[in-house]
Amino acid sequence: MNDSTDGFARRMKKRLLLSIAVIFGVFGLMVEVLGNLTWHLSPRDPAAIEVAGQFQAALGSLVQSPEAGLSPVVPQKSGVATAPGSGVESLNVTRSLVFSEVHSVREWPAERPQEFQDSPFLTDQISSGELPSVSERVPIEPLVIVPPDQNGPYGGTWARLGTGPRDINIVEARFAYEGLVRWGPTGKEILPNVARKWEVSEGGRVFTFWLREGMRWSDGHPYTSDDIVFWRNDILLNKEITPVVIREWKRGGEPVEVEKVSETVFRFRFKEPHGLFLKALASGRGIECTREPAHYLKRFLPKYVGLAYVDSLARANSFDHWSRYFGTLREWRNVDLPRIWPWIISEPPPARPAVLTRNPYYWKVDPEGNQLPYIDRMTFEVFDAETINFKAINGEMGMQGRHLLFGNFPLFMENSKKSGYRVVQWITGSGGSLLVAPNLNHKDPVLRPIIEDRRFRIALSHAMNRDAINEIAYFGIGTPRQVAPPPMSEYYSESFEKAHTRYDPEYANKLLDKVGLEERNAQGIRLRPDGEPLSVYIETTALNNRALELVAADWTAVGVKTEIKEKARQLFWENQKAMNHDFATWGGADEFIPTLDPRWLVPWNDSSIQAQNYARWFRTGGRQGEEPKGDLLRVMELYRKAEITQEEEGQKRLMKEVLDLNEKNLWVIGIVGQTPSIFLVKDTFVNVPDVALAGWSFRTPGNTAVECYAIDPGKSKRGGDG
Repeated sequence: MNDSTDGFARRMKKRLLLSIAVIFGVFGLMVEVLGNLTWHLSPRDPAAIEVAGQFQAALGSLVQSPEAGLSPVVPQKSGVATAPGSGVESLNVTRSLVFSEVHSVREWPAERPQEFQDSPFLTDQISSGELPSVSERVPIEPLVIVPPDQNGPYGGTWARLGTGPRDINIVEARFAYEGLVRWGPTGKEILPNVARKWEVSEGGRVFTFWLREGMRWSDGHPYTSDDIVFWRNDILLNKEITPVVIREWKRGGEPVEVEKVSETVFRFRFKEPHGLFLKALASGRGIECTREPAHYLKRFLPKYVGLAYVDSLARANSFDHWSRYFGTLREWRNVDLPRIWPWIISEPPPARPAVLTRNPYYWKVDPEGNQLPYIDRMTFEVFDAETINFKAINGEMGMQGRHLLFGNFPLFMENSKKSGYRVVQWITGSGGSLLVAPNLNHKDPVLRPIIEDRRFRIALSHAMNRDAINEIAYFGIGTPRQVAPPPMSEYYSESFEKAHTRYDPEYANKLLDKVGLEERNAQGIRLRPDGEPLSVYIETTALNNRALELVAADWTAVGVKTEIKEKARQLFWENQKAMNHDFATWGGADEFIPTLDPRWLVPWNDSSIQAQNYARWFRTGGRQGEEPKGDLLRVMELYRKAEITQEEEGQKRLMKEVLDLNEKNLWVIGIVGQTPSIFLVKDTFVNVPDVALAGWSFRTPGNTAVECYAIDPGKSKRGGDG
């Protein structure tokens, strides 16, 4: 080839590359302009903007206020409220004018007479002799719930909507949040529950709990320390029922020991200190040891009635092994299983709707001695998610956040007055509403070193236009941020929150060049070291496509071809566990207290989809998976130290280094956070707080004491007494 031909080829190549760059630039601009146009044309009731501002103000005040600043109002007595013809019975109703408060708990004074009242729903059963009087059903030491708004009234049905039976299964985790202890509604303190008090001794190795004298299961049988001992000896340590004892119930490789001190006092004893044990109990583990009624379940265990008998029962019920039959007896569907829940299943699926009714032996009361819960029934009707959102907009649910799509927020606001509900925005304990997790254990030997290079991850972070994503996908309500503890957290790090969130595609391009990806093909896509185009997928369960399409466009614009791959939830998780993904998207955990669920900060369990193989190594003590190196190994070592550190300040110091190393390495890329958790609440529902902390670890809405929610047709938070 002569010089003139060679020069012509070089000029044409430059023109081609320039044209490609211009095309990508125009494409990116069009995406942003069209996105903003979509945003401005979306139905946005002015109330939506006002409420969003109120949410941010509430968030700011919670950041600044200690728990004492959110102390509940003790209601003052007033008259009796009646609701003729409503199906909601009356009782002594006390009302507060303040609706931004939260519930509190206290113990029933020992010197106060045991005088209690119950719901008229139970009158016929008491009159017929089927049930004893309420004073015989409520414990000598009941837990007192002080409602945030008012006491009562009794009655009514809490209508909920779900996509299948699993939505009823969440009753135990989210509503019947009846562990030994509970998180308070703002996540700042651990409150008594089944246990009225506790004591930690021997350097965090021994935990003594005092149960409530006179507490009973839903069938009237006494609830005692024997039930806790039974759980440990016959459920936790029975390998045919519990093949693997999880980390929270072990220390030093040994399962927890249980010592019965009396009918109402027992001790948990660990081989090594367990600094996070009380937090784990409050975050749901406390349910596991309180839900096994020994007097009922012993009838189906070989140890107590013989193997031949339980095998015959299993075969008679079409099971090939006694343990499988036993498992069904412990499920929520079993109407004969005694519970300590506020409502117990009375009509399981296939009944439509499925129905739960009040537990006549429930062990909590309000300050005036009215047995809780106030609401008599809870129903679950099943529809697809789209129909649920339509019915929600139409006001056909009582109080619910599950299955509500954030994209419908303007419609929720626009229709709230007409449909008779209010939109409650609780503060999420999560560090991120949306994140992208790279697969650090990728099976592709060429792609893995690229993903492992922190400069690559940082480049992708700077390539994202988070402000546009927030405006288009989250109505401007969220905050561009990394998956760091939220501002109201005691672990908050502003530098981590804002690290590498600046939209700077020029800087992203420079970093990608330094990684060794400077070569591109004719389409402007960067080439891997093996000469193949650098193409990646972001896997999702189809929850956040609008936002992810913007991310994909941003990454493609800097030469990393990105496509979205939607998967059904089960297939999504199977693929992550097999480590077949490039990137995957999810929401944050509860980084408000990052020791509770550090999945995005420390490869910790199967949910740590950024590093499944490292998580297996951590979880199994090195028996499986792959040992990490460098900073990843360091964060695991720090978290292990936090697990055995009893002092809160010591845990914070250790986790600060974990957060610093995450800021440095950006193993997970945050996009937008601090969006509220949305709940639709019928105007007639009272005692639902306007502000609370929401999250799985806090078992929301259970942390707001749903047993004190009430339906009052004569009252509306929207307009006062009706």
